[in-house]
Amino acid sequence: MKVYLAAFGSGMGHASRMAALASELLAKGDEVAFSSSGEVTKWLRSRGFPCNDVPLVDVVFNDAGAFSAKETLKYSPILIARLCRQLQNEVKNLGRFAPKLVLSDSMVSTVVASRLVGVRSVAVLNQLRLISSPKTPSALGQLLTGGSVTLVNAIWESCDEILIPDLPPPYTISERNLWNAGSASSRARYIGFLTPKVVTSGGAQAPLEAWRAEKRRRKVFWQISGPPPTRGPFLVKALEAAKALQDDYLFVITAGDPAGDTSPTSVPGGYLYQWCDVSRAFVDSCDAVVSRAGHVSISEYILRAKRCLLVPIQSQTEQMGNALKAKRLGFAVVLEERELDSGRVGEALEELSHDGYERRAQELRRLAEGYDALGAIVDVVGEG
Repeated sequence: MKVYLAAFGSGMGHASRMAALASELLAKGDEVAFSSSGEVTKWLRSRGFPCNDVPLVDVVFNDAGAFSAKETLKYSPILIARLCRQLQNEVKNLGRFAPKLVLSDSMVSTVVASRLVGVRSVAVLNQLRLISSPKTPSALGQLLTGGSVTLVNAIWESCDEILIPDLPPPYTISERNLWNAGSASSRARYIGFLTPKVVTSGGAQAPLEAWRAEKRRRKVFWQISGPPPTRGPFLVKALEAAKALQDDYLFVITAGDPAGDTSPTSVPGGYLYQWCDVSRAFVDSCDAVVSRAGHVSISEYILRAKRCLLVPIQSQTEQMGNALKAKRLGFAVVLEERELDSGRVGEALEELSHDGYERRAQELRRLAEGYDALGAIVDVVGEG
């Protein structure tokens, strides 16, 4: 069967979990093609997947790496024009590939295109509604989100199925962006976490061996991810913390650049990767993770039973909601980026060393292991 996979092209989370699904479908004999944007398109192509490049439609971030409602509103005519081009491209892409099924991970235009050409569509997503940041002036927030609930829900409602790669209540990480979202949420089915398969390479063996051999210091994996404008300021904070805390902690930092070098360099306090192909090995063997609060990242930490320090992208309400739920579930500490200095990082890591965080992380992993998201989606594909 031909299956068309669409992955939202801002950050790597959507693409990485769709790539895991694509590998599973290919192993079953299905034929797949992708659509995404920019650096995500390049990353998918580098892994051998055919991928159509469509214009990126995303919110605007300022120089500090924070979501800017004002700039997003300012550029909204450009974003709307890009969305129209996305839709035009996707109609053409679907016409050329002629799939039997469209699987859209948070790509609205692909769902609309599938309806226009008469192809069965399934949505895979963990955000059914838009919420403005509490720091956004109310007038701007109303302009940005006004009508979005109705419009976006109507589009997702048009799908033949809605699959949510999360745990059911009361353990739902993305609850803030799912619940009270209207009729679409009542149709959605929870399938458990959908996380990427990690491809390892041999280039990281030296630091990995040193990392595993470390006995004196606690080990921290600092994973940077998200849209490019948000990564630089977070990397600066990571390097400062590694240097300041090197007497007590060994850090491995990944800068989150999918086009970056996979060979590590030594930095004060540990190692730095531009892109880490062995992230799973470091996550498995670390004492704690420092990370953004993307849904795929948190899913991975739960499945690896890792306590974590979460630092949401500034003013990004989806990540803020994810982080606060992880904190309530008892396996994470949350800090805002503006308060992220070396002293606060040290305090948070010390807090995470308490046994209660480890115990809760293990409990949540046992719960999450009872679901098979890949299997659930493969079954949906098999329904024809």
